[in-house]
Amino acid sequence: MALVDGMLAISNVPYVRAAGTLARGTLVVPVSIANDEVSTPRTHTAWWIGDAPREADGTPLKALNFSGTRNQRFTGLPPAALICGKPHGREFRDHHEFAATYVTVIGVPASLIDPTATARLYGPSVPIETRAGTFAYMDTATPRAGLGPAAETIRGTTIGILGLGGTGSYVLDLVSKCSVDAIHLYDDDLFEQHSAFRAPGAATLDDLRARRRKVDHFAAVYRGIHRRVVPPPVRIDARTAPILDVLDFAFVCIDDAAAKPPILKRLSERGIPYVDAGMGLRDTERGIAGAVRTTLVAKEDQGMAERIPVVGDPDGLYATNIQICELNALNASLAVIAWKRHRGFYASNRPQPNSVFVLENGRLHVEETSEPIIEETQHE
Repeated sequence: MALVDGMLAISNVPYVRAAGTLARGTLVVPVSIANDEVSTPRTHTAWWIGDAPREADGTPLKALNFSGTRNQRFTGLPPAALICGKPHGREFRDHHEFAATYVTVIGVPASLIDPTATARLYGPSVPIETRAGTFAYMDTATPRAGLGPAAETIRGTTIGILGLGGTGSYVLDLVSKCSVDAIHLYDDDLFEQHSAFRAPGAATLDDLRARRRKVDHFAAVYRGIHRRVVPPPVRIDARTAPILDVLDFAFVCIDDAAAKPPILKRLSERGIPYVDAGMGLRDTERGIAGAVRTTLVAKEDQGMAERIPVVGDPDGLYATNIQICELNALNASLAVIAWKRHRGFYASNRPQPNSVFVLENGRLHVEETSEPIIEETQHE
């Protein structure tokens, strides 16, 4: 018995595979959790790893419905099929009754053939891991959708977010729900009133009066869900760039293009893949126009770094640059999707290292050539 992806996996359950033939399978029972405590079961369906359970004479098992379609995945286990059964006129009272009922219904036909066939093997006890890991409380959304194996593609990685302005703070909001090992934040600016209107959530007046650095403000907020949000209040430059060496992946969301070269150089030298997020907006007579860019630079494709603007703004126009939270959120979402595609969380038919969303036509342009689709005049 073990807890896998928030599910109770009960192995070595005896069953009849064909007339007179016994086998052992694994029953996977969903565990209902509310307020980080086990609650009353909310469903009576479970999953089965093995062939279709049968009666002792080889006919289909009457007390359970077996889908036969093995399309549910759990970390470290073979694909599972949905099975369904419930007490007459009610739901299960608790998880013990839930699991015991299924084990009994599946195992009774096996015991008719071999009275010694039982799921109670009394072997060495296996400790059940109940901690939430890097999360402050157990992730019940991932197992509910059967995404445990997909989550494994990003588990254990250390992420860095350079710049916690509009886009960077939304990147943090998204990554904090991922099973990464740690999230390092790099920014030496204060969290000020204008920051609240470009960030996820709703900062209070007390948050503003605290006059904290952005890294400290966001670390305090997001440690509520992810334990390992690390907030060094450091501006990354040629001198401090070695601090990035601990990262497995970086999100570059800084507003100073001229400050990027030493950062990108260090990431490149250490073979650390990264996404650079850029945004250039302008106010026109027809409304806000411009584009949102996402550039993924993988270890094996350093040429993509040529798409990233690294020339500063000599006229200081960025001081009045347009920042709109929904576009910051879009920029962050595209950046996180690019990272997850790179890790294999999302399916990928072909490389999409550079993309530009153009506001005027509402289209996402995917670029694979060496020539940029659109020039950026301002960045996020």
